[in-house]
Amino acid sequence: MYDVCIIGAGPAGSAVARLMRPGLRVLLVDKRRLDREPQDSQSPVKLCGGLLAPSAQRELARQRLALPARVISAPQLFAVRAVDRDLSIERHYQRFYINTDREAFDRWLLEFVPREVDTAFGFSAYRIDTSEVVPQVWLRSTSGSSASVCAKVIIGADGANSMVRRTLCPRLAEPGYVALQGLFSRGSDEGSYGAFFDEHVTDFYGWSIPKGPRVALGVAVGRGRDARAAFHAVKSQARELGIIEGDRLALESAPLRRPRSMRDVVLGDDRLICVGEAAGLISASSAEGISYALRSGAALASALQHGIDGASSRYRSLVAPVVADTLLKVAKARVLYSTPLRRAIMRSGITAIGEAHRAPAGGLHPLLGRGGDSLVDLAP
Repeated sequence: MYDVCIIGAGPAGSAVARLMRPGLRVLLVDKRRLDREPQDSQSPVKLCGGLLAPSAQRELARQRLALPARVISAPQLFAVRAVDRDLSIERHYQRFYINTDREAFDRWLLEFVPREVDTAFGFSAYRIDTSEVVPQVWLRSTSGSSASVCAKVIIGADGANSMVRRTLCPRLAEPGYVALQGLFSRGSDEGSYGAFFDEHVTDFYGWSIPKGPRVALGVAVGRGRDARAAFHAVKSQARELGIIEGDRLALESAPLRRPRSMRDVVLGDDRLICVGEAAGLISASSAEGISYALRSGAALASALQHGIDGASSRYRSLVAPVVADTLLKVAKARVLYSTPLRRAIMRSGITAIGEAHRAPAGGLHPLLGRGGDSLVDLAP
């Protein structure tokens, strides 16, 4: 039996495992084969633009972590290219992201997890039983084999479609959004970060992020909308703008959580606890989640420093600033995704650099990238 079982080895899960008090018996689970070299692994790839916003950079600094060169992805650019379809206006906004290889970033964070932590990579949780005093979680491997473990506390760091969250609160389990991201060869565009905004396609956003000679192009749409049609609209506009060229090299999809109110924040109880996106801690205006994952993971690790008993209560207190930031972004999203206000901002040129340009009519609007807040969030 384990003291703690952490489902998900992304920034949130690895932060808990890395910063937790020594002496606890811990199991870290992830569906990806993080125990193998990337080229040898057939495990799923995380759908994420890999941009580190200033808030994520600050948290890495606070945790005394410095990015190695192998995690950095070229190019490093300092502007978001924003195009509003309805106004046919293009603007550029200065932003200070760090462009990373997200898979390499996650693997780098895992290097700091103590060797005493047991791992089960290539496994995903598909059932949790809380009927007994000690919860039990069932795991299924990518090859189809199953196993079960018992743990005094099960931590959900398993993202938007979290099994831990589903067990805690089934009525609030559905993520609400789905994201599609494709990989293309880079076009004639100089390589700026693109953000795509079109209320007829999605009430959220699309993005383009250069990764070496390629571009990650994607869109997030609410459940019930045609995600593939939305992706096609993004692709058409990106091709017209010279951002991409050639055929699609890859396509991935993933659920995405977008909190709307405090009701969407699910922190858990004494036996099941959520961190990061599983808890609903993610920016509602940009879907930036790395900073929230790192901060909530560190808060839970700190809560566990004094033992398992009472950890949930301590976590709620320590994570309160992260929850407050989440709700602030919810309020910002309501305002900044308001069409009249967005148009006023675009026309005024507030915080824009350079002159406005007429953009091609039709297609989708570049407005923000999934690695951090841009025009949608003028003060990240």
